[in-house]
Amino acid sequence: MATAVDLITTSTGRAVSQPVLAEQSTNAEVAPQTPQMRAASPPSLDRMALATLLVQHFSNSWGQRTAEFAVYIFLVALFPDTLLPASIYGFATTGSATLLSGWAGRLVDKHHNLRIVRASIIAAKLAASMMYAGSLVLLYRLFPLTDTARPWSTPLASGMFAVIVMGGCAHNLAGVTISVAVERDWVTTIAASSPEHLTTLNTYMRRIDLLCKLIAPLFVSLLTTAASYRFAAIFLCVVEAVCLFFELIWTEISYRRFPALHEAQAAKETAQRVRSRDEDHREPQSVPFWSGVQQQTTRKLKEALHDWHDFAQHPVFLSSVAISSLYLTVLSFDGTMLSYLKAHTYSDSFLAGIRGLNVVAGLLGTMAMPFLERRLGLVRAGNWSIWSEVLCLLPVLIALYVCAPADGSRAPAWNAVLLFGGMMLSRIGLWAFDLCQLKELQLALASHPRRNTLTALQFSLQNIADMLKVRCCSPIRTW
Repeated sequence: MATAVDLITTSTGRAVSQPVLAEQSTNAEVAPQTPQMRAASPPSLDRMALATLLVQHFSNSWGQRTAEFAVYIFLVALFPDTLLPASIYGFATTGSATLLSGWAGRLVDKHHNLRIVRASIIAAKLAASMMYAGSLVLLYRLFPLTDTARPWSTPLASGMFAVIVMGGCAHNLAGVTISVAVERDWVTTIAASSPEHLTTLNTYMRRIDLLCKLIAPLFVSLLTTAASYRFAAIFLCVVEAVCLFFELIWTEISYRRFPALHEAQAAKETAQRVRSRDEDHREPQSVPFWSGVQQQTTRKLKEALHDWHDFAQHPVFLSSVAISSLYLTVLSFDGTMLSYLKAHTYSDSFLAGIRGLNVVAGLLGTMAMPFLERRLGLVRAGNWSIWSEVLCLLPVLIALYVCAPADGSRAPAWNAVLLFGGMMLSRIGLWAFDLCQLKELQLALASHPRRNTLTALQFSLQNIADMLKVRCCSPIRTW
């Protein structure tokens, strides 16, 4: 955590020197509005277009969060004697996003901004259906069994598990592409030169993400508890098919009703035509097939290294490292944290309630960020947010290292208050900082010719930190 704080302090210090961010920080200071300023305020957003954009984002986020939780639940139910399948699935999906997020962002830069979103939505729904279908086959063939051993090394189990893993990798990459295209590219374009619109859109998007993060796992648990695992897999697969149809419609409406997206696409096509004319002037060289493949591979690797070099040289890179460093934590309600809490005899209902309170605190953070930005400016609001998170986590450190309970025993009441209260309050600063860093990234790369490629590299950094967390936690039992 200290590393993340140091990084954000450095990154914001460098970012202020940039004209765009300095102007944004200045504009965000509190000042009385004159009649001329009110007259020059940006036009309001098209409510119908905004509503369809947010509904589409809710549907996509719901599908992402549902699949993330449901597939792990199915794998644990199918292979209760080992965590290896779930671990392989998690490593493969996270690793693919780490390696290919930059490629996903490059697709957004190169292709039509509506067609790439459509293709990504179709890919995400098909991949989710593939995972549910593979799980359903195994649920009918392997579940339930009379004995406790469910060998996952049989040909059927191995084949269906491979289908689930490939579907998970495709689903994750499609999700990254949609996030870059809609939450970053479309939102920045729609907001245009209005920082207020950019803050509003980012805040709406993040609140939807947090709500889906809370409700989707509860919905999956309700399906598996009230009905069965088989019914849950069938029902979720049908939901994905229905949402595919509506998401394509909602995306089309949003694109048609926001003129800024058409203008951005026209500018992109003009730039691409100029580059194509320059490339046509080069004399084509005929090379053998394998030599051509080698040249293409080398060129792609050079492009990827060039993207990382540009991103690392950009002032906003350090803030991206800072937000990615926050993924290197065990203070989130994932498998590591839940295993620790279950070892100290906390009930499932209690943990579900605490998780819900943490999400509510995160929603409060999304409400606090616009207020902090207006009062302090963007950069200082980010600094205040991250330091408030650090201060709120100090009681958590005390709870973990002072009178910490042994495995199998419950912690004293004061220890639980420090642990869960500190975690909950820290979520306010965490999500306020997340929104500040997102807006800083959007403003810093707004005029960059490969902004989506560089934006997607932040997803790679976050996945690297997530994998490091798993690696650091694996040798130890608790933390």
